Amino acid sequence: MVPYARPPVLPMTIAAALVVALGLGLGESRALVPDAPRTATVTQLRDGPLHHDFVARQAGGGGLSSGAASSSPIGPSTANPAAAIPLDGGSWESQQDPSDVGISQSWGQGGAPASGWSPVSIPTDFNPTVEPAGYKGQVWWYQTTFTGPSLTVGRGWDVSFESIRRNATVYLNGYEIGQNHNPYAPFSLPATSLIPGKPNTLIIRVDDIRGGGSFPEDWWNWGGIMGPVSLTPVGRVTFQNLGVTPELRCSDRCGDARVQGTLVNNTSASLTPKVLVHIVAPSGSAVNDTQTLAPIKGGQSAAVSFPVTIHSPVLWSPSNPALYTVQVKTMVGSRVEEQDTQQIGLRSVTVSKGILYLNGKRLWLHGAAIHEDTDGQGAALTDADIQSIVSELKAVGANITRAHYQLSPRLLDALDQAGIMVWAQPPVDHADAKLKSAAGRGQALSMLRSTVLADRNHPSVVVDSVANELSSTPSTTPGTESYLESAIKLTRQLNPSVPVALDIYGYTNEPAQPIYKQFGVLGFTDYFGWDLGPAGHSIANFSQLQPFVELQHSRYPSQALVISEYGAEAFYDGPVTTKGTYEFQSNYLQETYRVLDRLTFMNGSIYWTLREFAVNPGWTGGAVLPQGYTPDGIHHKGLLAYDGTPKPAFAVAQQLFAQVPGYVTNPKAYAAPKSPTPKATSTSTNPLAALPAPSVH
Repeated sequence: MVPYARPPVLPMTIAAALVVALGLGLGESRALVPDAPRTATVTQLRDGPLHHDFVARQAGGGGLSSGAASSSPIGPSTANPAAAIPLDGGSWESQQDPSDVGISQSWGQGGAPASGWSPVSIPTDFNPTVEPAGYKGQVWWYQTTFTGPSLTVGRGWDVSFESIRRNATVYLNGYEIGQNHNPYAPFSLPATSLIPGKPNTLIIRVDDIRGGGSFPEDWWNWGGIMGPVSLTPVGRVTFQNLGVTPELRCSDRCGDARVQGTLVNNTSASLTPKVLVHIVAPSGSAVNDTQTLAPIKGGQSAAVSFPVTIHSPVLWSPSNPALYTVQVKTMVGSRVEEQDTQQIGLRSVTVSKGILYLNGKRLWLHGAAIHEDTDGQGAALTDADIQSIVSELKAVGANITRAHYQLSPRLLDALDQAGIMVWAQPPVDHADAKLKSAAGRGQALSMLRSTVLADRNHPSVVVDSVANELSSTPSTTPGTESYLESAIKLTRQLNPSVPVALDIYGYTNEPAQPIYKQFGVLGFTDYFGWDLGPAGHSIANFSQLQPFVELQHSRYPSQALVISEYGAEAFYDGPVTTKGTYEFQSNYLQETYRVLDRLTFMNGSIYWTLREFAVNPGWTGGAVLPQGYTPDGIHHKGLLAYDGTPKPAFAVAQQLFAQVPGYVTNPKAYAAPKSPTPKATSTSTNPLAALPAPSVH
């Protein structure tokens, strides 16, 4: 979140009226109704119709006030905070701003044309159709009106968003309350100009313009309000970045739930908070813990970290996705300042001698990656869309999924409940050029931090990857190794409960990289027999896959190795030797599993992707195009078509995912099949010709 700089001083008439009416400053970090006098500081003001209306309503007794008169809309102090108030179910309108004149014409202050607005439901994507015009950056405005909730002494409200892609500027009653430029992370802004008991106007400028500071992305440039919007209560002390993560011991038979985060004092006075934790097990039994903390000075914050002992933990796993309910109350005296409720799972994820373990048992990953992308709706996922994604993963038999960016918290909740694991990752993708500068590395680390903090409460997240497909030689790429070193340290600090990973290119003839030994897990992109690879680093023949993976194991024997991405475009019937056919795709899946069946040190694979997704205009993905075919912007490697129709490879994947190699289920009795003699120098037009005919195991 990047706040605006302080604007020029307003004319005294407006500023004075606001100071008198509000009794506190709009520039303060939180819109709390004061329980003690404070100096008012008026900021973020811009003259416009909504400003004058706001001042008029304030003068009429409809606004924030610290006075004690009986006519004041401010209620007395309360023991408990109010519940969050959904705003996404209200009446919303949208209007495109094709010439980007809204800011200069004060649309955020009520200066927009009265005509041209269209009703819209939240969530909403303003470019849901996959066409070249929709890929370019656009500017849209959204607005809604709601009745302001009541206010009580020492409490206020935030406006909270699950996700806005890409850039958002938010106005409340004509006043800009903040901006956000992370298109995948939830964010909240202080509702400093809220009017209790009266109509309030919320206006949001949204654009999907990728500026010079944007990181590369290999998916469609969606734009809009992608999740719920709400008013959330704010107390004198807030618990930011609350995390509750497992720390198991005694061979996972005992352990703790570690509560951590940052307490922020939103007042000018010193306060002594305490934290009450109530954890309910799947069986219904409960444990309670109270921590009284040191005083926090006004405007300051303090890190919090303490364990809550869990006896006989019920472990979360794909076969038994057991969830605990955790309630955390942040209090000052007898008053609850904030109350948070979440579900967590207790599980251990470790790597030993190159093998990945979940709860002490060897883990075999078999699944498919996803994008938040639905035909006709783009990235604006409804709850029904989320359930469809989970249902499709279950139907194919996946126990893990992967994405290139921070997933919706609603989707992560659903994956927790379904027992589907997640290979998490920030949108640091092909980003070496950005990582050259300190500013670029800082931006990447900020996205990583946001992703890890959001994911660490979800038991489904079993791997924290820090980037995808950076340079194959980070040790000699300016800035890349520096980012990786910082990323490893940051991720382990924020979430030590899961291993840190890196997704790397699968190219031949690359030197060993010492920094790879600092990771717990290495994921390889496998397009052997599909892509050609860079000059001098050929991956043209599928027969190169096994020697490549064996070489990586010899270099990094302590790291858990996974084929974290592989696949083949498929959108028409044809010969098994032709890239782009359904037959080639099915064969590619089968042959990949033949290799995995022989490599006892491997830990599984994740197909790219479950469902087709929009990528960019003109995308072909290396397929042989049939005569007359026009690229449609869709990435066709999915096991399901963009509309959800299964391809033949979906059934192949179901059969393969259902079978676990013998070296995982019964390693002592396992006898590895003999490897075929590879034809590494084959010049056949069939990329898979170096291996025998396919066989489904």
